Amino acid sequence: MRSERGRVFLSNGITSALELSGVVDWFPCPRFDSASVFSSIIGGNQSGYFSVKPKTDYEHSVEYVEDSMVVKNRFESKEGSLELTDFLPLGIPAIVRLYESEVPFVIDVKPVFEYGLTNPGIEEENNGRVFRNPNSKESIELLISGSFRFTSDTRAVVEPGKGYLFLMYSKDLRYGLFSNVGYVYANPYDALEKTLRYWREQVMKAKKIEEFSKAYKRSLLTMLGLTYTPSGGAIAAATTSLPEILGGDRNWDYRYVWVRDAAYAAEALAKAGMGYKARKILTFLFSLVDPSSKSFNHPLYSIDGTSPRAEETLDWLSGYRSSKPVRVGNAAYLQVQMDSEGDFMNALHVYFSRSRDTDYIKENWWAVESISDWVIKSWKEPSISMWEERDEKRHVLHTKLMNWVALDRASMLAGSMGYRSKESLWREASNKIKEDILDNSVSEDTGTFVHYYGGNVIDSTLLTMPLYNFVSVENPIFRKTVRLVESRLVSKNGLLLRYVSDFDGEVSNPFVLVNTWLARVHIMMGNLERARSIINKIISYSNDLLLLPEHIDSKTNEPRGNVPQLFSHAGLVEAIVAYNNAKAKSSFRP
Repeated sequence: MRSERGRVFLSNGITSALELSGVVDWFPCPRFDSASVFSSIIGGNQSGYFSVKPKTDYEHSVEYVEDSMVVKNRFESKEGSLELTDFLPLGIPAIVRLYESEVPFVIDVKPVFEYGLTNPGIEEENNGRVFRNPNSKESIELLISGSFRFTSDTRAVVEPGKGYLFLMYSKDLRYGLFSNVGYVYANPYDALEKTLRYWREQVMKAKKIEEFSKAYKRSLLTMLGLTYTPSGGAIAAATTSLPEILGGDRNWDYRYVWVRDAAYAAEALAKAGMGYKARKILTFLFSLVDPSSKSFNHPLYSIDGTSPRAEETLDWLSGYRSSKPVRVGNAAYLQVQMDSEGDFMNALHVYFSRSRDTDYIKENWWAVESISDWVIKSWKEPSISMWEERDEKRHVLHTKLMNWVALDRASMLAGSMGYRSKESLWREASNKIKEDILDNSVSEDTGTFVHYYGGNVIDSTLLTMPLYNFVSVENPIFRKTVRLVESRLVSKNGLLLRYVSDFDGEVSNPFVLVNTWLARVHIMMGNLERARSIINKIISYSNDLLLLPEHIDSKTNEPRGNVPQLFSHAGLVEAIVAYNNAKAKSSFRP
């Protein structure tokens, strides 16, 4: 079994690919949430892959090229080396693999359409192959530069030298690489230069960070790579059905825009000095607001703002390391989650507090008003929590907290805009929610805040209370809550679980995001060394390319859940920024 520590994430803001040891095993086309043509990560080799490797035994290493979404693979054998530079060129659903090789190497290209369901028809071209979907006009085309010979329909041996492999998805062959208009597509070497420059320039605009700089930049790039450039929709993760627990059935499709996750990303980008990127995500979220009903009718949307496909299982796929079922679509779309409005309003306030972009707020004031009106009318209702327990509606503390956040931030925005009557109205309503929370969310048994009214259960969302300035970190009930969370929710590897159990049974693997919350809480408490230790631990559990999953296996420390995870990288950016800000302030104290 190949180690996931070398897993690579490639993106061009339209679609993405995953690669491991020179094998592309995930490539949805033409966009993030489309059916994948290389799906061996969740279905085995019969589900499609794109492999490049030397003919003889070798040692492999891989790294990103500086601050970019371009990777360089190096294969070292006794006979010589092969260097392979891989990237997705901007603007098209394609993979370019530039090679410089001292030895012959083998390429094996086996696309299978519809997540490994439909084998292609294969047509020869002088410089490559065309793999046609028999049920449509779509195709995968491979153009090879250099000296090579095919040994089968899908397999070729390439001689030593310099050249490239240009693989592109076409919705219609009439516009493909080998068509009459094929000359419009980029020269691969020019595409590399432009792609490198694009990603470097994005990171150069970010706030400069001294400590944890490498992980910080990779997290920023990953968040940008998870954002669909045409719309600004930030997807929760690049994959579907990578299991939370190996061999279990907690396997979900995360290639959609959750309002909550996208708002977290916008907030993190704004704090990292990339307000222009935060604004694009916020603008996408504004486009979803329903002014006459619940502001966000659904917790998640497709990357173009429409509803995602209905959740279904792909029974022909074996699953990642036999973890079934494999799902596409997500039934959480049908849930009513009452906290999304608060996540959005907080991100909007963070963006405004840094940009002072009054024109943007005025332009979208209609949405601020409608969101606030909805929260005032609905906050007393029970809800599904952010953990999306299916068929479980309760008065969840975190949901009530986010209702308070929505109105608190709206009130502050109204004050900044000079809308005094709205400021007063929303402040009064937010105070009522705060009073309700404080009256109903403290357990008599433990003397701590609890997950939902009337219960004794704790969960890690309780850590967010001071992060939104709802209570002070000096609050004695909160202090006691933190101690209980750190004792009851800690796993074998020292990271926190999000909770102990839910509708689907016991939870055994830590949730990366909640550990970034814990780090920020300790920063606010002044425990910088403790926070630094937590951040270091999170980074140590990332892979060799500094990519973070949703969960970490508590026994093996391997990544679990879909990768890379927007939540995790956004949370890490926020923790790193908060740590560096606090450290800078402490160094200036007399």
